[in-house]
Amino acid sequence: METWKRYNEKEVSHSMAHYLQAVAGLKQEKGYARVGDIADRLGVSKSGVTSMLRSLQTRGLVDHERYGCVELTPPGAELAERTSSNREVLTVFFRDILGVPEQIASEDACMIEHLVSPQSMSRLLRLTRVLNSGESAAVELRASYRQKRRICQDHDVESCEVCTDRCLGETLLQLPTRDGTE
Repeated sequence: METWKRYNEKEVSHSMAHYLQAVAGLKQEKGYARVGDIADRLGVSKSGVTSMLRSLQTRGLVDHERYGCVELTPPGAELAERTSSNREVLTVFFRDILGVPEQIASEDACMIEHLVSPQSMSRLLRLTRVLNSGESAAVELRASYRQKRRICQDHDVESCEVCTDRCLGETLLQLPTRDGTE
């Protein structure tokens, strides 16, 4: 099956990940999570929370009795922790390594936190640690990255190790950015 068709096969949707993270956060802060607390945290209706909890319970990610507290099952707690960790790693990579502004780095990380495989995230964390270190090679690489032109002028596609039949940088630069930068 083609990859794009497998998008909906992910363990949880974007919304589900946020509900799991909300429950985990409330449990950590208050010691419990109730429907009203989740609704307040996420800015949604109580009926919306109840509906999502039914879906999460069907998937075996939460336990919830009507009018009772919401409990994460072990798989639900693991998913909440993993998506939260993914968001942190992605935010650091986008902000500190790529130099993306904090707000955009955080938004982008939030949008993809539940889609990235554990294998890719583990390697991205390793790469981020290396690139963010004080080792001379990492410092030199960061400096080199920041000095490189952002636009491929007179780009020779045939000598580029990334671009194939067209300059990918030119294609990306045609898209509007949220903060007006390249």
